[in-house]
Amino acid sequence: MKLKSLLVVTLFVVACSFASAQTFGFASVGGGLYCNYEQLSSAGSGEWGGVDNLSACGAAVNSTIAGFSSILTPNGEPTGGTGVIYGDSIYASLSGLPFAQWTVFSKLKCNKQNRYGVYTNGYSWVGVAGFSGVFAGSNTGYLSCNIPGKAGNSPTKGPNNLSKK
Repeated sequence: MKLKSLLVVTLFVVACSFASAQTFGFASVGGGLYCNYEQLSSAGSGEWGGVDNLSACGAAVNSTIAGFSSILTPNGEPTGGTGVIYGDSIYASLSGLPFAQWTVFSKLKCNKQNRYGVYTNGYSWVGVAGFSGVFAGSNTGYLSCNIPGKAGNSPTKGPNNLSKK
């Protein structure tokens, strides 16, 4: 009986964790689809975790994402509103630079595309980079419902980090 109860509890926990999972592709300001995409799950209490999936980039590993629900005030930022701010280990995953940081704000809602395939309603993600304590720059774009490497969606750009703007 205890084994059956444990199985039911385990299945319930797994089902609940997938219920809050969200996946979005990153698109550039010009609309090109980057090869990486975010896969986020709510851990509850405003905490988020997941991976920056690098499989369509040809990488053997993914990077880790961890962050918090937040509101970004668009004071000079290209986007803002309600979403998640998270740290992403993409630089360490792709180049082995443990002293580099990539931090992203994501609105957690993909942009719609008009009949010509142009993304609408403003940018929905922005990332900032720092290396060895120095701000290195930023990158921004749209969140896409198209996932690179899935359903025939081919990326047109490398990873969405600063080096591949």
